[in-house]
Amino acid sequence: MRHKVKWWCSLSLVQHRTTVVFILFSLFPTLLGVYTQEHDFNMPHQEVELWARKIGNHIFHLSNAFALYNDIKDNFRTGEATLQENDGLQLVKEMTSDVTNMMKFKVDAVNRIMNVAEEASLDKYKQEEPVDYYNAKRLNPSPDIPQEAIDDKNYRNLSLLSNIHFDGIPINESVSSVHVPTNVYAKAPDVINAIRWSGRLDRTFKSNYELDPTLSWQYFGSSTGFLRQYPASEWVMDEKDPDLYDARLRSWYIQAASSPKDMVILLDVSGSMTGLRKEIAIHVVLNILETLNENDFVNIFNFSTETTELVSCFNDSLVQANMENIGEFKKALKTIETKEIANFSKALIKAFELLQRYNKSGQGSQCNQAIMLVTDGAPDNYEKIFSTYNWPHFQVRVFTYLIGREEKKKRDLSWMACANKGYFVQVTTLAEVREQVLRYIPVMARPMVMYQEDHHHIWTGVYADVADPKQIEWLWEVREGKRQRDRTENYQKLQKIVKDSSSPAIIDALRDKWQVENFLRYGEFSLSSRSIARIKAAKMRKMRGRRGAPGLKEGYRLMTSVAVPVFDRKKTSMKTANLLGVAGTDVPIREIEKLVPPYKLGVNGYSFMVNSNGYVIYHPDLRPVFQDILKPNYNSVDFAEVELTDYENEARANDSELLELRKDLVEQNAAERMMSVKIHLDDMKRVVQRKQKYFAQKISGTPFSLGIAMPEGYGKYKVHGQIELTREIQDHRAGDVMNHFSTGNWTLHPDWVYCEYKYDQHQEDQSPEALINEFLSRAQKPNWKWRSTRTRPPPDPIMNQAQHKRWKPSMGSDERRDNYYCDKDLVQSLLFDARATNVYSRKVKIEDKIKDRNTSSQNFGITTAFVATRSGLTRWIDNPSESSSSNGNSKEPHFMKVHNRAIDEVWYKRAVDYYKEDQDAYVYSVPFDAATRDPDEVLVTATRAIFVEENDYRMAPAAVVGVTIKHRKFVDFFKNETYKCPSYPSRNSSCKKAKTCESKSLNCYLLDDNGFIIASENEDDTGKFFGTLEGTIMESLVQSEVYKKIQIFDYQAVCLDTQEKNSMASILTTPIQTLKWFASWVMGNVFWVLVKTQLYTLWDPNEAWAYAQGQWDPNAAPTDEVTYSKGPINYQSAFGEYQEMLPDEAVITDESSGEGSGKDPEEDGSGREGSGEEEIPLYEGILEYEVQDYLDGIPTEDTKHPELPDDIGDFPSLELAYINKTHPRPCDKTVYLYKLQSKKLKQDGLYKPVKGKLSNCHTNGCGRPFSVQKVISTNLILVAVNSLCPCESRKVDIEPVEVEHNETTSCNRLLMQHYRKRPQSCVNYHPDEHEIKLCGGAGSLGPSSVALLTLLLAHIYNSMMQS
Repeated sequence: MRHKVKWWCSLSLVQHRTTVVFILFSLFPTLLGVYTQEHDFNMPHQEVELWARKIGNHIFHLSNAFALYNDIKDNFRTGEATLQENDGLQLVKEMTSDVTNMMKFKVDAVNRIMNVAEEASLDKYKQEEPVDYYNAKRLNPSPDIPQEAIDDKNYRNLSLLSNIHFDGIPINESVSSVHVPTNVYAKAPDVINAIRWSGRLDRTFKSNYELDPTLSWQYFGSSTGFLRQYPASEWVMDEKDPDLYDARLRSWYIQAASSPKDMVILLDVSGSMTGLRKEIAIHVVLNILETLNENDFVNIFNFSTETTELVSCFNDSLVQANMENIGEFKKALKTIETKEIANFSKALIKAFELLQRYNKSGQGSQCNQAIMLVTDGAPDNYEKIFSTYNWPHFQVRVFTYLIGREEKKKRDLSWMACANKGYFVQVTTLAEVREQVLRYIPVMARPMVMYQEDHHHIWTGVYADVADPKQIEWLWEVREGKRQRDRTENYQKLQKIVKDSSSPAIIDALRDKWQVENFLRYGEFSLSSRSIARIKAAKMRKMRGRRGAPGLKEGYRLMTSVAVPVFDRKKTSMKTANLLGVAGTDVPIREIEKLVPPYKLGVNGYSFMVNSNGYVIYHPDLRPVFQDILKPNYNSVDFAEVELTDYENEARANDSELLELRKDLVEQNAAERMMSVKIHLDDMKRVVQRKQKYFAQKISGTPFSLGIAMPEGYGKYKVHGQIELTREIQDHRAGDVMNHFSTGNWTLHPDWVYCEYKYDQHQEDQSPEALINEFLSRAQKPNWKWRSTRTRPPPDPIMNQAQHKRWKPSMGSDERRDNYYCDKDLVQSLLFDARATNVYSRKVKIEDKIKDRNTSSQNFGITTAFVATRSGLTRWIDNPSESSSSNGNSKEPHFMKVHNRAIDEVWYKRAVDYYKEDQDAYVYSVPFDAATRDPDEVLVTATRAIFVEENDYRMAPAAVVGVTIKHRKFVDFFKNETYKCPSYPSRNSSCKKAKTCESKSLNCYLLDDNGFIIASENEDDTGKFFGTLEGTIMESLVQSEVYKKIQIFDYQAVCLDTQEKNSMASILTTPIQTLKWFASWVMGNVFWVLVKTQLYTLWDPNEAWAYAQGQWDPNAAPTDEVTYSKGPINYQSAFGEYQEMLPDEAVITDESSGEGSGKDPEEDGSGREGSGEEEIPLYEGILEYEVQDYLDGIPTEDTKHPELPDDIGDFPSLELAYINKTHPRPCDKTVYLYKLQSKKLKQDGLYKPVKGKLSNCHTNGCGRPFSVQKVISTNLILVAVNSLCPCESRKVDIEPVEVEHNETTSCNRLLMQHYRKRPQSCVNYHPDEHEIKLCGGAGSLGPSSVALLTLLLAHIYNSMMQS
């Protein structure tokens, strides 16, 4: 029985095990099937290959047919277009010759102004004689001004006409106007006298303009403070801001008034320098810094018991006084503390030893040297130190600034200045600081003035024509103040909502941190990521509203100036050396670029100019603006920072080839070099690698070198094809030359000069199209002749009157009005291109063309066909059945009217560069911000280059043809092809859906050659970088050599630092605090008056920065961070994250977009966003990467946020009302960009799939296979990715990030000084200067100070009355 039981137990166990095994075997096929389906998905590589081939074939033939590619190419060939070799060296010589001639005219003009000014100053006038002049601030009073005010303030009427040559500003060419700064007393005897005698300059101004119609503004800046400017124009001011423009602080005045200098500023920070004395002293230093330029070298030392550098990085050195270094000094001045006792001996010895070392070692300016001593008194005159270090040669001038009213402290400081060829001033008030600081400039100019005949003209670096280009910090403070005001207003709205609303939806929104934050930023709840991005994009467009005008560089007019000092020739009983002022004229960069026409350089060729410091005057990669404000170092961008060599793998690697080219440019040597470079496009989203040839020549009489760069390969040759205009007109069979423009719509490059009037710039329509129409009509009239000489050498000074008359015959008014210039080569090339592209006739049916080419009639949404040519011509024809502009419903301007810059358009450049990759390929692109746009307005652009070829090596681009396609229909076509098996005729056939992109197990994308998504199944993916969605796959594509990873550095970047704020613990409602608030209110009103003289830096900016633009909330106080009940919010302060509230009518909410409300935009029948509110269209060129960065970083609906307290009554806290205040600073950034390696996708000459798999990318051991196939005749690849395995994907971004520098490398960056060439002119000594006994005296509260204080008090009174 025991055995039986045992056997039964054993049997039972066997049966149990057998049952388990049987069950497992029964389930195995099912489990295996699940694993196979989910983890070992068999990728349809063959299908992907066939899809790509079919897509490529279809869109290639359709685009070719619609754009009439073959017709246009045949016309260039049959029109006998030939190739000519580009001789870069000869080309740059010709261009340099033209620029040199133009520059000589400017120098001659200022020399004439200088000569007449010096003669006029000798005239004797009776002081009681009235002075007749036009006050630029008192022209043409508005009807609102009462008659008494008009009479009292000497308003005058003057006829002003808008003139294109002067940027459209209304001017009068008959007279000049005078500008007197607010801080200068206009009725002071010396000011009145100088205004009187300088009136003689009007005739010289007019004569100069007659001789050289390219002259811009001419002016004379007086040492008394006023500016006489020709032609006369009204000085436009903001009624809320004081006018503190002072010509004596402009770079052209400062550089001309004195030679370069090495300067050491000694700032007393002993215990006695507290309170107002400290503020005045800092302000003195700030104003001294404002008088320096890039040819000067400086350092600041604080001294009390010890003497230390103000900026620790600048240890024991002098640094170039460029804007970035000056900015470091200004920042450090805010942190000084006073303590202990001043040791003057150590400070003076430190300064002398440093200056001597630089003088002996050949460093620095090697010209003037000066010590600026700023203190409230010295106990001794330290004669022994001066006799040891400075006598008898007096190499260093000493300028002393006594802070305070104590008369007994004057003696020693005055002696120091007088004994060392310097000047002493006593500064007792903030209002007089500027005038007292400026007194040192005429002293530095004394040797130059005493030589009398030595008038050295100077050329400035590049600068923006704004009232005060150095007030960048103030403009940013105003910007931040506006941002704070908007947030405060939204905070007040939020308070009202919390108080009045009991809606559950509102309560839920208040518990969501991101909802609350978005409300405080934008004033709306329930904003989706797309709506926020659209608001940001609209704001970016508004900020860049004026950037499209010709000659503007991101909204600013850039220029250089030539100037010459004007000396006082009066003989007086006492030895003097007076500087009367400076005469000068502006040379807009646009006028220089006109003489270096881009069409001669061809596509992807460019010109640039560099000065003797190695700084760029102009360059295509010069980006001077950040968020509509000039960058802190916009005018000191080095040539080595805009040319990126292909070997540069670390920041500021200093490639030897690049530095050798730079040295040639600085030395003004003729140069010819070859370099491999990296060039970024599309706001640093795309990259191109190529070899370029560089040629350079000196511009005689200036410190500038002109260079050109041309691509190796197709840049060696240019297409030569012209229609001889006179012969065409005489040939009656040819008909009207305008017949070549008869078909399609056309436009010309807006920045190129085809023809222009030399004098008459008052015509309303000065567009290239209007002018070419007018001149072609003129050309068909009798006695017409070419006038194609733009520049010629100026007249020789030794010419007699008869020779000068032959050089420039006098012109009557009719001749003057008809005097014009036409670029003969450009116009005749334009006529040739117009004939070759005259194919877009509406009589030709595109459908017939398609059928002729055996192509399907499905055009998948082509809206426009276009062609752009080497001569700047762009012409197009719309498809009436598809073009959004034809039905009048589009809110965007026509694509071709926006992108009308021909060879300068990115799509043109990319098509030409891609030609060597695939001669049959169309290059596709979509806007990066496509996800923020109305889907019906998004267009795909496809372009293909037309080359004229003689053999495999001799070829050059002639034109680029292209089409625009509705993206939504393009995606429909993409889906239609990839949702069906290639071997079956339709999607409804009985093929396995698992093998198509329609399957949920497969995600399919079309990517361009830089990794951006052109089409996918998800509309919101459009325009995004593929790595932001599938970072791990993108990295795998790099490892598989499908894409190449290329590092780019941005040395012109700006980073935003969050500024520290006061602690909330200091906010106590006490009487003392109330008094503090009142004082802050007063200072806020004072602040705007003093800001342009740098006084705003003397107060804590956290209390003053928000007052300029908005009303102050007395309960407000900044905090370190915005806090909620469950933790801080870290605001993003990256490059593109500036937020500003739009007007209420412009806010786009989810109710209007269909997002966030649970309603699909397509379901309501509108098919687009913005149906509820007025929609703001988005265009290209609005810094799309900023919008895209926000889209990529927006939290999803699944994100869990900390909830607010249940007691909503405690919400919102005061901390929420404050922004994180930011401050811009120059920095280096880097980014990795991607480029398709098409050749790696070929096997035996054919494109084959790249098969890959992410193995073991999940804990369950599954993987993600993928397949990549090149789409033939395009720049696209088709990527299919298995989506079943839940692998974690890293995000691969292409947003620039700051290069991390440690303290050492950061200092090295600031101290890095590449090779530079000193100015040739240096006048720092005259043997008779010791006879001049004028060396300063006490400062007094003069009329200018009284005027400034009166203005200040009046504003405070008005503000109090308004409150």
